[in-house]
Amino acid sequence: MKTMKKILVAVGNESSLNRCLNVALPIAKGIGASITGIYVLAPSPRNLYVALEQSWRKHEKENAQKYLEIAKERCEKEGIAFEQIVAKGQPRETLLEHEKEFDLIVLGRADWGSKFLGSVSHGVVSSSKKDILLVK
Repeated sequence: MKTMKKILVAVGNESSLNRCLNVALPIAKGIGASITGIYVLAPSPRNLYVALEQSWRKHEKENAQKYLEIAKERCEKEGIAFEQIVAKGQPRETLLEHEKEFDLIVLGRADWGSKFLGSVSHGVVSSSKKDILLVK
C-alpha cells in the first residue's frame, strides 16, 4: 500500500478553501500527513490598460495571504504541519508543475454549480500522475 505523507490543497477562494480543507484535514490527521496550500496568482494581463492598473494584483496577493493564513490556522488547530506556495501562472499548469512533490492533490470543482468539471479541475484530473481528490 502506498503511503501518503504530503497533501497539496489548491486554494482559489474562501469557499473552495473551506470545502477542500473540510475533506483534507481529517485525511491528513488520520494518516499523519502534512498539508501544503497552493494559491496561483494570475499571470500578467495581456491588456495594456489592465497591466497599467495594478490594483487588481495587490488585491489578489492580499487574498492569497488571507486564505493561506486561514488554512495555516486550521491546520495548526488540528496539529497538522502546514506549508504554503504562492505561484504565478496558469492554475492548471502550475498545479501540474508542483504535483511531483506530493502524494495527493485535493482540488475543488467549479463553484458555479455545473455538473461538469471546470477547466482547471478537468485539466489536472486528465493530466496528473498523482491521486486526485475532487471536492464538490
